[in-house]
Amino acid sequence: MPSVKMKTHKGLKKRFKVSATGKVSHKRCGSSHLNSHKSGKQIRRLRKKSVLKINADARRYRHALRTREAAARTAEAAAHAAAEPEGQAEPAPTPAAE
Repeated sequence: MPSVKMKTHKGLKKRFKVSATGKVSHKRCGSSHLNSHKSGKQIRRLRKKSVLKINADARRYRHALRTREAAARTAEAAAHAAAEPEGQAEPAPTPAAE
């Protein structure tokens, strides 16, 4: 354990957001000005948030933002458990060959 508190990277905190499942999202660049020559389709696409596709970068940003990866894994496991049917607790044992 470090003797000094680890600090959140404030620049990344303003630009990136980590979801409950651990995905890192950000605002796309190129939508703040000089939009008159861009098509409407492109402007609409730039409005939406984007999710990082490169896992190594996402992990680095989560580390810099000081988010708990264990909490993300717990949320992921809970979502996976909720998706399984509740009626099946354990498979039936197969008869042993004599």
